[in-house]
Amino acid sequence: IPDSYAVLFLQGGATAQFSAVPMHFLNLRSSQTADYLVTGYWSEKAAKEAEKFGKINLVVPKRSKYQDVPSEDTWKLTDDASYFYYCANETIHGFELDDIPTIVPKHVPIVCDMSSNFLTRSFDVTK
Repeated sequence: IPDSYAVLFLQGGATAQFSAVPMHFLNLRSSQTADYLVTGYWSEKAAKEAEKFGKINLVVPKRSKYQDVPSEDTWKLTDDASYFYYCANETIHGFELDDIPTIVPKHVPIVCDMSSNFLTRSFDVTK
């Protein structure tokens, strides 16, 4: 991890962070909107919790079944999002994002729930 990055190790697990992240990050930008990639149970739960603190944008339409991750070229991102959130490994629905999304603008912080696949392999966080 480059020196220009910060890594936070926080107690409470991912569920506690579902509210901590929007409480601290939603007001970072003038849009006061967070982009959420909802791909299964855990990211849906995170998005519902974030709605209690402000505006969220679902970058892909809500679906009744989670079977895959829609192609990045179909995502609807907020130009000046406070942050972009996704869950790297949706354990209940049985799929994992192989890579960090590349479509997110460089100025938008990426928040990722990696509680079930942290340290399972290397991730290039500079992307």
